[in-house]
Order: sequence, then C-alpha cells, then structure tokens
Amino acid sequence: MIFSGNKVVTFAGFFSLCLVLMIFFTTSAQAKPFEGKKEGFAIFVGEVACYGEHELQNQFLTTFRDQLWQSLKDSEFKGKFHTVGDGDWLGAGDSDSSFMSIIKVDDVLKNIHMDAIAYGPSFRREVANVQMIKYAENVFGEDYFWDDAKLEAKKKLIGRPYRISQKMTEAAKTVGREYGADYLLFCNLVDADVELKNSIFNASVSNIDERPKKLKVESFFYLIDAKTGLVYEGYNLSDKTGQILSLLGDYGKAMTAEKLLEAMFRVQSSRISEDIVNGKKILEKGI
Repeated sequence: MIFSGNKVVTFAGFFSLCLVLMIFFTTSAQAKPFEGKKEGFAIFVGEVACYGEHELQNQFLTTFRDQLWQSLKDSEFKGKFHTVGDGDWLGAGDSDSSFMSIIKVDDVLKNIHMDAIAYGPSFRREVANVQMIKYAENVFGEDYFWDDAKLEAKKKLIGRPYRISQKMTEAAKTVGREYGADYLLFCNLVDADVELKNSIFNASVSNIDERPKKLKVESFFYLIDAKTGLVYEGYNLSDKTGQILSLLGDYGKAMTAEKLLEAMFRVQSSRISEDIVNGKKILEKGI
C-alpha cells in the first residue's frame, strides 16, 4: 500500500473554538476575494484528508485534492453550485497570528470533519486511523463500539440525513455565515491500494511504474447544511478489475499504476460532484 504514518490532533474546547472563529473572521472580513453572484448553491470546502487505517502519502492525497477541486470547478461552470472558499485559503497551519496560539484554524475544520465521520452511519472504528479512533471514543465512549445493537441501529441511517454534535453544528454555522456558504463539504479518502501484476499480497509498492493488476480507491464525503447542521454522507468504491480495463481502454494500455490511480481519482471526484447535488436534495427533506 502507498501509505505513511498518522498525525494526532487534540479535540478543542467549544469556547476556544468560537473565540478563534470570531477573531479570524473579524480580521479577514475586509479582504474576502469571493465576491459577485454565481449560479447554484454555495459550498465551502472544509477539508480533504485521509482518516483511514493507513494514511496516504502526501503526493497521492494532493493529487486527489487537485482532481476533486477541478471536478468541483467543472460543476461550478455548469451552474450546479459554486465554491466560496476552502480550508487551504483560510491559511490553515501557516499563520503566526497571536490567536493561533489558542487553536489553529485547521483544527476547527478537522474537528467538524471528524465529527461528521464519527456520527456517520458508515463509520467503522476498525478501519480508522488512531486520530479518528480517539476522536470517536471521546464522542461516544469506548463501550459504544462493542455494542452491536447500537452499531446496527446506526447503519440503518445510511442514505439519510443525520446530526453532528451541537458544538460542531455551531462551528459549521459560523463558517457558513461568514463565507456565505449554504453547505460545507468534507472528503475522507479512506483507502487507495495498488496490487501489481506480480504481487501475491497487497504489500507496499516501491515501484509504481509497473502496470497494476488491481487498484482500489474508497472515499466518503460529507455535505453539511450550514444552517441546520444536518449531514449527508456520500460513498464511493472503485475496486473491480473491469473498471481498470475500462480505464485502460480510455487512457491506453501502457499506463503505469500511478497514472491509473490518478485516472481513478478523477472518476471518483466526478462522482462526488454529481452526488453533491443529490445530497442537497436529501438534506432539504430533513430527518
């Protein structure tokens, strides 16, 4: 697998979170570059990250982010929706302002994202990274994940809107108000695996110039209504040999594993953009 280690983020107190958002938005309100009327509903892209058991190497996660951003822009040009900002534009992790000593802005977005994952009906503790497991256990307690009845009841909510915590709901509302966003978007690239033609197991890939036997890309996205805090959980899985053969037909049989992975990222990004519109319709119906 093409993965590296995990990073742990501490859960911030609600008071500090609100204080940071208030200070940050106050200091940046006069310099918003997102002006003018655009078609469709407005989306703020909060975070595109990996909270799966094996964290992606940065180069592949960056490629996925780029593909997703391009897909969102393509949909924007079609008038389906438009973006009004993103976590990178917030300067997450780069600012040395005094308020950053309290809590980094990217931690606020991470906490909203992890909250949406933890409360999501498809969340599985056994395939999450250490950072995500600790967050979920802090929310529900360790015993929750050994209660089969509760876990089964939660799974029945797949495809339906659900609520995140009140603290993260208020944080999401604040971001939405300040940036004129109708919805916040978060994406969790859970898994990306390459199996080479000569491989027996899905071992670490040291040479991805070879042609692959199998590729797997698995991702979730979370569309949060900025006014209500309701969440729609979307899911994409691409792991069939037939899908790889289709990509080979579209892009050429000589494609390397890296290029095929990029092509699969492009396919999934397009699916996410399309499903966002469906997710909006489901959220509008409420619980």
